[in-house]
Amino acid sequence: MTADEVGSRVDTAYEWLLAEITGFRIRSGAPLSENRIATQLGISRTPVREALQRLEKEGLVKRTDSARFAVSQLTIQEVNDACDLLEALDTYVCRKASSKLTEADIELLTASVAEMQRAAAADDRASWSAADLAFHRTVNTIADNQLVADTVKETRRRIQRFWMRAASLQSRLEACSQEHLVLANAIIAQDYDAIEPAVKEHIGHMRGRMIEMLEAAGALLGD
Repeated sequence: MTADEVGSRVDTAYEWLLAEITGFRIRSGAPLSENRIATQLGISRTPVREALQRLEKEGLVKRTDSARFAVSQLTIQEVNDACDLLEALDTYVCRKASSKLTEADIELLTASVAEMQRAAAADDRASWSAADLAFHRTVNTIADNQLVADTVKETRRRIQRFWMRAASLQSRLEACSQEHLVLANAIIAQDYDAIEPAVKEHIGHMRGRMIEMLEAAGALLGD
């Protein structure tokens, strides 16, 4: 097997595990069997192990006392730390993007928000998520700071399981769409003073919802 083939299988295992974990199809704290995953994907254990090691570095997977892998359990402290960082970085990215906008960029941002609003009204979560991703990808591309973009991506990934669940109700999708509209308008108008409160309002709502979910889960488990 060539190095490219090995790398491809690692990527396959990584993407599958990432989707299963962030989509809540594998619950927090659940053990991850290399043998079972390898059998399900039709590959050997080696690429599965490498994929798990990559996810461990990103904070989505941890090693147990028996040195086996399990899905990491998110804490309220981790949510607050991640949201504090995202507030600062998203504000920076949006302000930088605002200073460099072209007409084509404005069209992309406007189209993403319009698609989010359409998807929210139709309760189409998959399309809404795709439009949300397109919005933030456009902003990061315009800002053109790869280090910050990578940090934001990794930070979001750490809390993505609860972030997406927190936005899953149709009413919350509609509210998130409105928050993105406010932010997009501030970016397009180059209203730098309005960008920070727009970012903080959106992330603050998501922070509160995620903490509510974690507290509810803790109550059910008797924590």
